[in-house]
Amino acid sequence: MLKTSEFSHNLLAWYHLNQRSLPWRKTRDPYKIWLSEVMLQQTQVITAIPYFEKFITKYPDIDSLAAADEEALLKDWEGLGYYNRIRNFQAAVKEVKEHYGSVVPDDPEVFFKLKGVGPYIGGAVQSIAFNHLIAAVDGNVLRVMSRLDADDREMTKPSVQKTVKERVETLIPLEAGDFNQALMELGATICTPRAPKCIICPVRQHCEAYQENRVSELPVKKKAKKKSEYYYNVYFILNGKNEILLQKQEGTLLQGMYELPRFDVDTSLETIEESLGIEVHHKGEHIGSVSHVFTHKKWFMEGYILYTRDIHPEFIKLEDVGNLPMSRAMQKLYHLFEAMGG
Repeated sequence: MLKTSEFSHNLLAWYHLNQRSLPWRKTRDPYKIWLSEVMLQQTQVITAIPYFEKFITKYPDIDSLAAADEEALLKDWEGLGYYNRIRNFQAAVKEVKEHYGSVVPDDPEVFFKLKGVGPYIGGAVQSIAFNHLIAAVDGNVLRVMSRLDADDREMTKPSVQKTVKERVETLIPLEAGDFNQALMELGATICTPRAPKCIICPVRQHCEAYQENRVSELPVKKKAKKKSEYYYNVYFILNGKNEILLQKQEGTLLQGMYELPRFDVDTSLETIEESLGIEVHHKGEHIGSVSHVFTHKKWFMEGYILYTRDIHPEFIKLEDVGNLPMSRAMQKLYHLFEAMGG
């Protein structure tokens, strides 16, 4: 078992000397720390940095983000994906403005009740911003702990993650925020999934997997499920007035985003016309093919141009499309359309 004080001392000493210079580590503002943690869920650090810098410039505080237009906010988030993150964050920020005077609660029990705040974000924000002794367990920490304790359990199971969190909390020193960040930093830069740099690891003398020569075996890998595949035809419906039909999504994970009409490949033109309430008078050319990988599924899309003379409330000026939030999957096809001079 780890020698708690010696392990914490070694880890923190290494972190203070070797931590990466990241913009969210240069602030003590709980709002900005919270924003960074929302962005870093499902997003690599190098990708998150420019988004974070743009957001804190445009939305520097709780009030500015609470007041933001949702469509503009989604447009600014475009490219980060998992759009529920920013929707939930804005909802939570509005609650902070309304009920807590625009001050992020320095109270774990209160903070954890806000929309979108789960065990990881709650632990990260409350420890980094306020130094509460709460663990922040992400994928990096799970990997580090599985190796430190030579833990053969499946780390993706919620029950296992709960016990790992409890385990980390037995190790946390008074510098809780730095300790949590140090564990994550260790996983991101030293104790990596492949080719871990054990020779320069500051805590290898505490690592059971290293002593047993089992580092490459841990964490135990869960057999990946094959992604479900979906095949769609996507339509660029033009009306001769330099306008295109775009549908604003409601009630889906892409809520608030704009999407080109998308149908299963075997959907007839008559069904498409009936569904959209238009009549097609001319079929244009094939735009091209793209695919897009989501977490649990993969889309294969073929793009086609259709023309109509009908009036439709969802037609949007082509010159305005660039100002609207659009999923990365749709952007891929739209860029092909633009490359054709559309």
